[in-house]
Amino acid sequence: MSERIDHELLAPGVIEARAYQLSAVDHCLSASTLLVLPTGMGKTPVEIMVLAERLREHGGRGLMLAPTNALVEQHLADLQRFLTLDSDAIVGLTGSTPPKKRASIWGAARVVVATPQVVRNDVQNGLTNLADVALLIVDEAHRATGKHAMAQVGDLFAEQQPGGLVLAATASPGHVEAEIHEVCDRLSIINIHARPPGDALLAPYATGLEVNDVLVEVPVELRELAKPFETWLVRIVDRQRRLGYYTRQGHVTAGGLQEARIRISAAIGRGESIAYRAAKDNAIAMRLSNLISCLLCQGVAATRETLARAGKGGEDESANAREFAADSRIDQLRQSLAEMEECHSKVTMVRRMVRRQLKSSPKSRIIVFANLRDTVEEIVRTLGDVELALPQRFVGQTSREGSAGMSQKVQLESLNAFRSGVSNVLVATSVGEEGLDVPNADLVIFYEPVGSEIRTIQRRGRTGRQRAGTVHVLIAKDTRDEGARASAKHREERMHRSIQQVRRKRGGAPVRAEGAHLTAFSIAGGGSASAFLESESNRLAPVLDDTVAPEVVLTPEPARTRRDPTDIADRLRPRGQAGLDAYPSAENPGRMIIDMPLLAAESLVQSLQEEAPLPEGDGVVVTVDHREGSSALAARLRQEGLTVEIATLPVGDVRIGDRILIERKGTRDFVDSLLDGRLLDQATRLVGAAPRALLILEGADIYQHRVVHGQAIMGALATLTLDYGLSIISAADTAETARFIAVSARRETRMLEHLSAAAVRRLRAADHPDRALDAVETAAIGAADAVVGGAFDPENPILDATTSPLAEARRVEANGITRAMLEQVPGIGPALASRILERWPTMAALARAREEDIIAVPGLSVALASQIVRILRGD
Repeated sequence: MSERIDHELLAPGVIEARAYQLSAVDHCLSASTLLVLPTGMGKTPVEIMVLAERLREHGGRGLMLAPTNALVEQHLADLQRFLTLDSDAIVGLTGSTPPKKRASIWGAARVVVATPQVVRNDVQNGLTNLADVALLIVDEAHRATGKHAMAQVGDLFAEQQPGGLVLAATASPGHVEAEIHEVCDRLSIINIHARPPGDALLAPYATGLEVNDVLVEVPVELRELAKPFETWLVRIVDRQRRLGYYTRQGHVTAGGLQEARIRISAAIGRGESIAYRAAKDNAIAMRLSNLISCLLCQGVAATRETLARAGKGGEDESANAREFAADSRIDQLRQSLAEMEECHSKVTMVRRMVRRQLKSSPKSRIIVFANLRDTVEEIVRTLGDVELALPQRFVGQTSREGSAGMSQKVQLESLNAFRSGVSNVLVATSVGEEGLDVPNADLVIFYEPVGSEIRTIQRRGRTGRQRAGTVHVLIAKDTRDEGARASAKHREERMHRSIQQVRRKRGGAPVRAEGAHLTAFSIAGGGSASAFLESESNRLAPVLDDTVAPEVVLTPEPARTRRDPTDIADRLRPRGQAGLDAYPSAENPGRMIIDMPLLAAESLVQSLQEEAPLPEGDGVVVTVDHREGSSALAARLRQEGLTVEIATLPVGDVRIGDRILIERKGTRDFVDSLLDGRLLDQATRLVGAAPRALLILEGADIYQHRVVHGQAIMGALATLTLDYGLSIISAADTAETARFIAVSARRETRMLEHLSAAAVRRLRAADHPDRALDAVETAAIGAADAVVGGAFDPENPILDATTSPLAEARRVEANGITRAMLEQVPGIGPALASRILERWPTMAALARAREEDIIAVPGLSVALASQIVRILRGD
């Protein structure tokens, strides 16, 4: 439900607002706010209502920043239509307006819509001042980072108008928390008002949007053309790997080449002469990677035009680029493409989709997005003979060889032609992604996926704004397209989490009653805007269906343990903390809180056998964190014969029993965590989370990372080992890691199987010195320790040093450890280990034995006995 809104400075009955928009207006008037709403959900009406109220209450001027000329014109038209101010008081400024004219325009205007570059330049040149700006509106605010003019205007506004109100709006602020924090810092943001697509107030108004991933095959001809260049690329990267610059495994990626470039730059800074040749090779590799992707993902025409411009950049082009363009292999490809017609399956798919859409709905509007201008030209040419299709290109203003740019006037004419129906297919580059209000676009086609979640959201938002729409994403199989699509999906999911985390960390302005800033707004026909917001919030609030009582299944007490992985409450509860179910209740008055730790401490082996029967196989179980559940590690552990349980581990990647926690890091991850300061914090949490903490380093190139000197890496390893007490294990790859974990898990399991209850009690007490023992445990262990120390009472044989429970526990424990160590020696099984232990029950006794005595054990060969002796004596 929506209502038309009245305000002193708004045209009567023109703005139609919904509850979530009024809620956003209320928050944006309370303090400087970052407004995050999905595309097509009406950020512009919110901006205009906030502007109207600020001008009414505080006077002064309003300033809106828009990143492109097309958006400036679009917002200017909206402001002139919605506000009651004279049209001369609302102006738009772009770079096409001469600076001499802009000075007089600034002095007369009440509301200005401008590109950030114009505002920055005019403020710095003294043509205007921001001290009287009542509201700064920043559209597409995710750009306000680094050296972008939008961020610089934010700095100038904070300097000239301290405490001024800012409304920053975007549909996609990015997935990195640091970048969202930077946007907020540069624009002096206090509040974050964000509503994800599934929000209760948004859901009733969301139009249906269908997003389809369409896989297309790459023609064999293009695959054959790309093979020589793929071989060339692999050879270069292999050299970079041997030098330690390229460190990623698997397929060569643009990200890996970019990382290699950074390492090479650092090596050049250190004066390494070999790095200069590596820099040249890496530049060639990046050009090859782009050429292969253009050929496989874009097609013949785009690659042909790209190669036609290569080597013709004049004096600005580097010698390496000219040398690359003059290579005989590049020249051969250029000749092959000159004789080919466009054969990429994507072009055929675009024709088919456009034809199908226009045939089913002739009045449809279609937008096709492509990264390269050459691709845009080819799509427009190809669609020229499609029935009912009237294609129109939409590109930036810059002209280059073979492709003319579009001036601001031509861009606006193109958009108006598309809106009015003179053309019905708009083929655009990235200039058409942000903010374009094309309310009746029924179909959007991505010629290729983009890895940025910001660009993906902006492109997708060109449809489904007022009615249902469809998005088709064309993905070339086995190419960079697949990685870009997966990256965009992952980053979009992460973006919503990052927004909430930043909002929690920054706090915000003090909360007032909802609707407190809406007193100047009213509903056309009578009624207040705040009352409408309250009624709609109550109507659309999520309702909990409690008409059906949930089924409660009570598990018998003996079958429950503190380590039951199916018990959600136990898994979420901090270690050692009892829950309400541990106290007496009407249903079970005999339950006491002390029963729970005793159950786990007195008979660990019995509880494992009775409560959690061991699976088939050797019964050794390891717990793997859910993030590693589908990884190669979990698969390798299963191949080693272990039973793998998947759970959420707060710390670490693999847990063995209650005592051992393992963190696995690749050498590259280790170096990255050292550089960004995460390493010591992770080590602290790992050591504090388990009695026995291990770090496994995978890879043999730990000292070959050129970003960090080998001495620094050795220092970090020494700190972890000596200061943190963290055991560090090296492994060549995932398979070796799995073998080590399997050996460790079997050793731990067999040792526990041979321990008595008293030994388990002592072991747990040693592993957890902060755990308080009850009086019975303390007295029993203390008495036994005193007897073993020499206080023998002949009248109390229970406390005899040779028969006391503690002495027996120690013997069994020592025997179990010795057995576990012996069985790890190749060639020694359980039967042979038992015969050895009959003669020498402890490791110390076995170490003192003579070699000829060990050989005398039945079934023990001379070679095997010699091996045991060498192991025991450290040879």
